[in-house]
Amino acid sequence: MDTLYLVNARIIDGSGEDPVQDGWIRVEGRRITGMGRGPVDTGRNLLVDAGGRTVLPGLIDAHTHLAATEMLNLVDTVSRPVLAAKTFTNMRQTLAAGFTTVRDAGFTDYGFKQAVETGLVPGPRMFLATGPLSQTGGHSDFRLPEVQDRQRPSDGLYHPGLVVDGVAQCQWGAREVLRRGADQIKIMAGGGCTSPTDHVTHTQFTAEEIAAIVHEARARHTYVMAHGYTPRSIRTCVAAGVRSIEHANLVDEEAAEAMATAGTFAVPTIATFDLLVRDGQEQGLTADSAGQAAHVLERAYEALRILVDKGVRIGSGADVLGAHQPFKALELQLKASVLGPMGAIVAATRTNAELLGLDDLGTLAPGKIADLVVVDGDPLDDISVLQDSGRIHLVVKDGRAVVDRGGLFPGSSTAARQPSAESDVLAS
Repeated sequence: MDTLYLVNARIIDGSGEDPVQDGWIRVEGRRITGMGRGPVDTGRNLLVDAGGRTVLPGLIDAHTHLAATEMLNLVDTVSRPVLAAKTFTNMRQTLAAGFTTVRDAGFTDYGFKQAVETGLVPGPRMFLATGPLSQTGGHSDFRLPEVQDRQRPSDGLYHPGLVVDGVAQCQWGAREVLRRGADQIKIMAGGGCTSPTDHVTHTQFTAEEIAAIVHEARARHTYVMAHGYTPRSIRTCVAAGVRSIEHANLVDEEAAEAMATAGTFAVPTIATFDLLVRDGQEQGLTADSAGQAAHVLERAYEALRILVDKGVRIGSGADVLGAHQPFKALELQLKASVLGPMGAIVAATRTNAELLGLDDLGTLAPGKIADLVVVDGDPLDDISVLQDSGRIHLVVKDGRAVVDRGGLFPGSSTAARQPSAESDVLAS
């Protein structure tokens, strides 16, 4: 087993503690086996000189949609080979941005995860919801009012989810998405901006339906993540045992207090609304959807402050769609306006790892898996550096370099680079 030392680094370990200056990290195999500051005897082992750059844990996006290659109302207009190619591109771009782990919140088929795990393509570590569960006319029911047919099934690339009504159907739907490879179950507990027959202020699913889905998740030693904006939908989900509330833009103090008491995580997703308001209609979003996005963006920062004040554990997800996929790191900058740069980094590392139940990821410490990012600049001074892929010199996943723009990592070869827009992502 090769031993590698990364030296001369400013280390932000993801715990929230102050950075370590002139730090070093020892990696053996896929794990960190030592850390410290100052001079270290590296012996004749492999050496990476960070040159004073900042080292962070591999970033985690806890709310992404890798297969949402277009606005959700336009996904069916794209040929399936093109959708597959765009999804693989999204996976590569995600790594290139320093995200070594993602929790996909819906629509991405299990086969994409298989492709990464078997080494066929590069991509982040993936925890999939596969198809979200929605009630009839809910946020994942994309049938227009004039459509009479049942929602189409998955085509093995894009998983539109399952429309289920009543406790029995909810039980079946939960079991079915788990059978299809879901790592966690995603439910639409309220309306959304992009679905054609509901509104963000709507509450969806009954308490009994949500409780039945939570029961099925727990029986398989996993959990439920719930899309929801309103206090009523949030309180219903918390009472049923949902683990995380996604978005929560319209949360009030009572609902936030319920979340804090129950230990429910919040995953605010500000970036997607910011981007949709900027140019969503140019990307194919309807005027009505754009208006709803503007409404929830207006409340997003107030909601985040309420969640912080009540002591809710706050994770991080970008929720970007279509042409906005490369802008996942924008979420950290927007959250930093409330949480501060360190708080935004902790949300995207340690807290997200806790949310996903990943004890050996999220922070840099001996015994943890060696997922790390080497960045040119100090994100505590200017967190926007994380949005500039050209300043992310090195990304290590499982102790192996998957991005090496500066040729820092021993054994990295420009011959292994792929001739694409993400040419710095190394071949599997």
